[in-house]
Amino acid sequence: MEGGNHISLTDLIKKLNVGLESMNSGEASIEKVQEMLSLSRELHERLIVLRFKAFEASKSDEGSDDSFIDDTVSEAQIDLIDSINEVSLAEKHQLKPLSSVREGLTILEMANYTSILFSNDESCFNDLLDQIDICETASDATELFRNSIKPKGKKEDIEQARLSFEERIPRIFS
Repeated sequence: MEGGNHISLTDLIKKLNVGLESMNSGEASIEKVQEMLSLSRELHERLIVLRFKAFEASKSDEGSDDSFIDDTVSEAQIDLIDSINEVSLAEKHQLKPLSSVREGLTILEMANYTSILFSNDESCFNDLLDQIDICETASDATELFRNSIKPKGKKEDIEQARLSFEERIPRIFS
């Protein structure tokens, strides 16, 4: 994990379970969701390493079944190809032109932008979305956005939300 801390798989799963319980009860903060995402990535990466080590161990056994090795290799190759394709599709989706800056915003993104960039003023955020859509240029829309925000929260959260939103603006002018 980041920072070099080693957490056992059992502890990792316990932490994910605690986070899942707080999500199910509706008490999870954005920070908790981010932590769960990080922990799930860590779990996924560790399981990949363990699968690879198991593959190597089975390969080195003299009496190993060659069909098992062939199946594992072909499955690993397919997983890698699928991962590459998923990243490519996600990158393409992020660059796809939008008909409106509101298009494709998830409920979580809208709540995040409203909370962090507009101090929970939902009407101000919705008015801005409408105003951006009628701007003539991306630079006009970006300037309007920057002049309209009323940020509240941690500096790094504000910066991340601001950059994320600003990346959407040029997509409506493509």
